[in-house]
Amino acid sequence: MSAKRRAWLTLGAAVAGGASVVSYAVASPQDGAHGAAASVAGAPRPAEVRDVALTSADGGRPALARTRTAPFSLLGVSWTDVSARLDGTAQVRTRATATGRWSAWRALRPSATPPGGTRGASEPLWVGPSDGVEARIVTAGGSPAGLPKGLRVDLVDPGTTDGGPTGHTATTAGARGAAGGARDTASGARGTAGVGGMRTAAFVTDDPPVAVPSTVTRPPIVGRARWGANEATVAGAPRYDAEVSAVFVHHTGGSDAYSCAESPALIRALMAYDTETAGLGDLRYNFVVDKCGRIHEGRAGGADLPVRGAHTPGFDGASTGVAVLGDYDGATPTRAAVESVARLAAWKLGQYGGDPTGTVTLTASEDSGVYGQDEQAELPVISGGKDAVSTASPGANLYAELPEIRRYAASPARNSAIPTADYTGDGVSDLVAATPRTGSGVITLVPGGTGGPVAASRLRLDQASAGVPGAAESGDQWGSATAWGDINGDGYADLAVGAPGEDDTTGHADRGAVTILYGPSFTADADTMALGDDYEPRGARFGSTVAVGDFNADGRADVFTAATGTGGNWAARFDDGHEVAGDLTTATGPLAYADAASGDFNRDGYADVALNYRDASGIGRVTWFRGSRSLGLTKAATLTVKGGRAVATGDVDGDGYDDIAVGQPYTGESGGNAGGQVTVVPGSATGPTTTGVRTVHQSTADVEGASEASDGFGASVSVGDVDADGYGDVLTGAPNEDITRAGTNRANAGSVWLLKGTASGLTGTGSLALSQDSPDVPGATEKDDKLGSAVSLTDVTGDGYADLVIGVEGEDAGNGTLLYVPSPGGTPTTTRSTYYGVTQLGTAAGARLGQSLTP
Repeated sequence: MSAKRRAWLTLGAAVAGGASVVSYAVASPQDGAHGAAASVAGAPRPAEVRDVALTSADGGRPALARTRTAPFSLLGVSWTDVSARLDGTAQVRTRATATGRWSAWRALRPSATPPGGTRGASEPLWVGPSDGVEARIVTAGGSPAGLPKGLRVDLVDPGTTDGGPTGHTATTAGARGAAGGARDTASGARGTAGVGGMRTAAFVTDDPPVAVPSTVTRPPIVGRARWGANEATVAGAPRYDAEVSAVFVHHTGGSDAYSCAESPALIRALMAYDTETAGLGDLRYNFVVDKCGRIHEGRAGGADLPVRGAHTPGFDGASTGVAVLGDYDGATPTRAAVESVARLAAWKLGQYGGDPTGTVTLTASEDSGVYGQDEQAELPVISGGKDAVSTASPGANLYAELPEIRRYAASPARNSAIPTADYTGDGVSDLVAATPRTGSGVITLVPGGTGGPVAASRLRLDQASAGVPGAAESGDQWGSATAWGDINGDGYADLAVGAPGEDDTTGHADRGAVTILYGPSFTADADTMALGDDYEPRGARFGSTVAVGDFNADGRADVFTAATGTGGNWAARFDDGHEVAGDLTTATGPLAYADAASGDFNRDGYADVALNYRDASGIGRVTWFRGSRSLGLTKAATLTVKGGRAVATGDVDGDGYDDIAVGQPYTGESGGNAGGQVTVVPGSATGPTTTGVRTVHQSTADVEGASEASDGFGASVSVGDVDADGYGDVLTGAPNEDITRAGTNRANAGSVWLLKGTASGLTGTGSLALSQDSPDVPGATEKDDKLGSAVSLTDVTGDGYADLVIGVEGEDAGNGTLLYVPSPGGTPTTTRSTYYGVTQLGTAAGARLGQSLTP
């Protein structure tokens, strides 16, 4: 035996708790590219399962023969007898393709194998791109007795897709899952289900029924073709029930350490595992939701039909199965995922009169491990998988969110548009960097990606671009305000663009306008919002700020805008073509520093708006507008908290109500704090409240620096959850902060601060200050750089952690730049920070890139 082999065996035997290894496996990386799975460059490659069988090894213990394998991203273990159970715990560790590093040992959970499968199997584990694996079976006694026959490791390559079907030729050993499609082949009654006290028979049939309209808006759903389902591996025809009377919530297990850009690959791998390893004929779940809130169609047969899945053995009939990608025994599900599960459940139940907060009586069609065959079970209409089946799914933390899922599914919010800043449809938020002082104004769209903003895929738009209405005229200031949202309800983010300097055709200078562009192309069907004739058009500066949210909860986002000209006014546009409008103040003087943001401050399911501005008398104001079904949006009240220069929204204290973060950078706005401050106004059942208002500035404990006149702390603000702890954090800039280095003062060099959210609100504890002189931040501070001129705390990698994007509008003599600081694992990491400037984004010299960022 070689020394290397002995080292592996030593590693395999080191098991805590007195247990020992009774099975052991090694796979070495394949030389070269994807081996048998390789395909023509640029062409789609279907998902593939590669089996590595256990063989006899030293001492008679089962082991994997040393072998080679092409890269894989998901794995599991399986065995021949579907009714057998693994005596022990399967553990694996894998080698990452990118780094060559081996992971820690991880346990594979046993799976509640649905009947009809052809092999027993563990739950699959997503490990990301890998090229080596070691596996072992651990038992307390160390005896190999009881291990099922045919034990093997199944390695899954998710393949690639160009957005369409991944092909029609299976590349592995035929249709191993052929038997899975024949599950529940007998037509007729398979149990009973009762909703609201009424009992109905649940029949299964091969014939697709007519889709039943729902009383709830259908949320955007990523179809099977878009995520790349390999339809050639599906065995048998879809099966249909008469109705959907229950929703079972699961998690997929494995890991939540994925980017939402990888969700399609992860789902393809799950489908391959279910079809080719477990033999279920298709993906077991009806729907799959990722942590960014995107909903994917699962099992084939029609998302709007009562397709019978294979998600909850014994209770698949008359139910739908929704799985959230990730392992929620350890991780906390995101708000986006929870709300999307609720929207989806409400829509499916709304087709058949189901009550999301009610109970249902189901009859087990087989022994589920919790209920015996033919035993009746009274369950919540929205249940966790473990309520009905012997499984840990959906994990303790997602299970704890079921009451919130039921509440949300029964509220008006169930109809609301899913908030999004993703115009490419890849699951990752995208950025808008506007330079409105360049000519007529230019916006640069920068898609997010697994490695951060993708400068090479940037999209430049102005009023001379194809499909953009109007003409590019100097001084239009097109892009002075921008906001993302799904305005037409197609699942892609659309963009509202304010142009307060736009002149009309009858000689009214600076009347202003708002352009609405529709993603993903932005080249067709654009709309324009214009100031109503009831208002003074000259100098109105309509479009000085914009916000997007679903104010009437009809499934499509709406657009809010404000004018800062004489008298000041506001307007909101709705999908059904009507607008509402009104005056901001009774004064006739111009307003200034308008900034708006949308959020649900009273948690009633309708998006609201917070508008910051300075009135004609020079006093900062914050007014909130309440959304509703009947009126859409109405002016509710002006807060006692003073306005400043910037406003952002998010749930800072984690209580489910969105809060308002107001940046108050100067004396008079900041209550006497010369250096500026950030004030957070909590949301409540009655809307924004003064109870629990928290203010943080440079004199707050644990906040680096000192409050000095005109620092401008609070000149820009953004809210996002950096560490995914459920509390929104606040990123704020002080672009006029002076920094002394080597005895020389760099005036207006600028800094930013990341302030933490907690259950009691915003705090200085644990805050992080960054400038271009901070350790590991490339470059150095210079006079008038103005770092912090704009900020965005947004997850631009799709990994569930908000990243920092910081505007530095004065960099390079006014060319400007963006500083990107990623937050892998929830920790801002300056060693991986990157600049996006004129070279990367193609903006014009002197454009002051970094003066505006969205979201």
